[in-house]
Amino acid sequence: MFKKRAGTRSMKRMLKMELVEELLEERKTSEQKDKQLAKLKITIKELDKLRQEEDDINKELEEEMDKQQLLLEQLQHNTLLTKQLEKIALENRCSICWFPWEAKNYHRLVSLKCGHLFGEVCIRTHLQQSNICPICRKLAFEKDVRRVLLNHNYYNNIIIIIIIFIIIIILLFLL
Repeated sequence: MFKKRAGTRSMKRMLKMELVEELLEERKTSEQKDKQLAKLKITIKELDKLRQEEDDINKELEEEMDKQQLLLEQLQHNTLLTKQLEKIALENRCSICWFPWEAKNYHRLVSLKCGHLFGEVCIRTHLQQSNICPICRKLAFEKDVRRVLLNHNYYNNIIIIIIIFIIIIILLFLL
């Protein structure tokens, strides 16, 4: 009977030892899982933070794209203004020499009976060689040359328009 008790005790000890070992193993596993969960929580927080940063960057990109679109529209508008100013500048030039007219002096604005405009010296020189309008080919003589009275404000207005246009372009590029 003593042997049965000793055998039972040793069995109990062995079972206790196995149980203790299992508990220790379970604790280690539990600690590892806790560490993994802690890492996972940090990772989730970092992921949330990265998502927020991504959203912020996307908002900034959208705002920047809107600004770029606005600048593109303004540039297209300025291109149209530039073309209009170039057209005005071409219309305000002598069609013989392509220099701008002057309000006074030798290259002042004159017209022929047909209504075409030239610099005075240019058209007088042309009419000495040929008695036709260089644009419409109608008969014209030196006596047909008429001075056109220019308002100095006309040229001042053109200069002001050009200066305003240049300022607009500079401001757009500074923005």
